[in-house]
Amino acid sequence: MNKTGRNDPCPCGSGKKYKHCCANAQGAAPPEDLQWRRVRRAIENMAATLLRYGQERYGPALLDEAWYLFSLTEDAEPFSPETQHMPVFMPWLFFDWLPDPRDADVNPAALDGLTLAQAYLRDRGRRIDPLLGEYLQACCEAPFSFYDVVSVRPGSGFVARDIFNGTEIDVSERSASTQMQAGDILFAKIACLRDLALLEGLSPVCIPPDRREPILFVRKRMARKKGPITPDRLREWGLELLGAYHEIVEPILNPRLPVLQNTDGDPFVQHTLVYDIESPQAAFDALADLCIVASPDELLEDATRDDDGRLTGIAFDWQKAGNKKHKSWSNTVMGRIAIDGTRLSAEVNSEKRATQFRGIMSARLPGARYRTTSIQSTEAMLAEAASRSPTTGERQAAKEAEDLSALPEVQALLAEEMRRHYREWLDMKIPLLGNKTPRQAVRSRDGRELVEGMLLQIERQIEQQPQLDPAIVREMRESLGLQQARLL
Repeated sequence: MNKTGRNDPCPCGSGKKYKHCCANAQGAAPPEDLQWRRVRRAIENMAATLLRYGQERYGPALLDEAWYLFSLTEDAEPFSPETQHMPVFMPWLFFDWLPDPRDADVNPAALDGLTLAQAYLRDRGRRIDPLLGEYLQACCEAPFSFYDVVSVRPGSGFVARDIFNGTEIDVSERSASTQMQAGDILFAKIACLRDLALLEGLSPVCIPPDRREPILFVRKRMARKKGPITPDRLREWGLELLGAYHEIVEPILNPRLPVLQNTDGDPFVQHTLVYDIESPQAAFDALADLCIVASPDELLEDATRDDDGRLTGIAFDWQKAGNKKHKSWSNTVMGRIAIDGTRLSAEVNSEKRATQFRGIMSARLPGARYRTTSIQSTEAMLAEAASRSPTTGERQAAKEAEDLSALPEVQALLAEEMRRHYREWLDMKIPLLGNKTPRQAVRSRDGRELVEGMLLQIERQIEQQPQLDPAIVREMRESLGLQQARLL
């Protein structure tokens, strides 16, 4: 960029000489910063102007018609200015939307194949600030795309790499750059004007690096057709990119309760089975070997007895050897059995385990009378926990757990357990990887990108837990042949 002389017109557009304007007001303000200010001044009222023009051109149904297509669903809610998608929807409306001539309820004269901004430039372009005209044209030419954030200059800008064609671009952006970090994914429209690259549209959230699978799916489909992935091709695939955007961002904006499973892979649903029994001692004798980590005598150390020494109450775990999901675990807790007088209850966390326990009771205690099973969903359990204050005992237990976890030897054990878990993770079948293991997935380009994104997200999580060793991720990369961290 040419250096602005002191006697040259100020790049900010004030009409004054540079020496009497920004050179004095801002000291040695970089010319690109002055250019950024001038562009921002030129486009200050652009959205309101385009919206008024659009309502004149298309009629009162403009927003609803565009929103219906933008939502890509037949049961979309009516447009609301409170929508969280506004930072994407409005630029898409101005620069990308073309009403369907077969289905859109708009002014027929507006079905001329031009976007709203293109029509505005045709009709009124000669009467507007030339810089605004240049910017509108740049936005019309720029497609929405997905970008990896390579580096960030908070409060100034960032470098982004297009996931589809690898093009890197240095973006001038003050506000959004303070909210992002290297490795984030953006769905954005980046307009290039002279020596500036500016954000015109931006996803309302920074997408975590492990959410890229829908993006790679679209890229793979595009790659089946020969030729480079140019801005023109990205515009042609605009609705497919918009679909990937919704698939990724909607669960972030409106998260649903995750489908919880136990370590056997069964849906997590709390079941409490209740039986009437004749003798606490007989029931204990029949079931004691379900606990495999303690002998009956050891379990009885915590039992309650009556004045005559007879067993009245005891609680112990039902266990099995090994663990389906975690190979390093020596056993799996299947449930909790409690005997209280002539009442026996068993708490398990899945329907399958409840069925198994009923079979055990039928075989070992045929004289026991089954009374009922109460079932509590995960949602109900969470709601109940949130609605009540913790008891004194629960607060004391939480304090003891906090003190225990702060011990150096406990932190060392936790770090080693996490290291062991992630070593096993390398050979686990991951649904996000098409049920391949990370070792298998890194053999392909798309699989390698997916694994890199997952590793970056794991690294972020570990950074938030100071007791964990960040070298864990480095060891994982080395095991996968990914010798060093790479920003996607």
